[in-house]
Amino acid sequence: MTGLREQVNGVRVGVRYAVARHAGPVGGDWYLSTPLPGGDVMLAVGDVMGHGRPAAATMLRLRAAMTRLALAGDEPGAILAALNRMLCRRPSTVLATAVCGRFRPADHSLTWARAGHLPILRATTAGVSALAQPFGMALGVDPAARYATASIVVDAGDLLLMYTDGVVERRDRAIDQGVQGLADEVGVAVRASAPGERLRTALDCAHRGNPDDDACLLAAEPV
Repeated sequence: MTGLREQVNGVRVGVRYAVARHAGPVGGDWYLSTPLPGGDVMLAVGDVMGHGRPAAATMLRLRAAMTRLALAGDEPGAILAALNRMLCRRPSTVLATAVCGRFRPADHSLTWARAGHLPILRATTAGVSALAQPFGMALGVDPAARYATASIVVDAGDLLLMYTDGVVERRDRAIDQGVQGLADEVGVAVRASAPGERLRTALDCAHRGNPDDDACLLAAEPV
């Protein structure tokens, strides 16, 4: 999995990304770590169902729309509702899942919403746990769908992990077991790492679950 690391408005962000091995050079998973006016950060991961160029084209439209709406000041629930309406207007059925959160460095709060997506994981020195999953169905199903939000305070040095199912999905186990496996791997890495190395180590320890699917893992660490 290829990757990058950067610092965005006081948040360290690292990403690992891989395209399905039979899908060519482009995939349908995406991520955002976008600085917003006023000093906030939009963090997001999404997954368009399918592979290859059609999925990638839809991914690019969703990612661009999410960026535009976040920069305009829309909150996570409203952003997902707008993306859902956009997909529902397409003549052919296209489905996607996503999770997005607005992190405010001023008070270390994270407000997030999800559209049928896997839970955000929060890693601390005490362990790794899944954040609450506010209600929200996959994008492209019901144009009238609404997306609830949840909020939490994230301490400096905590890790937030957003990921697509290609990171945790395997043929020989349920998806929930895959999520727990990722949590266990990251927990070991966090406990064994110096504070400044936790993000890098967590990304390095996470093994791709399904090489036949796109995979994206985003880790964010407030400083």
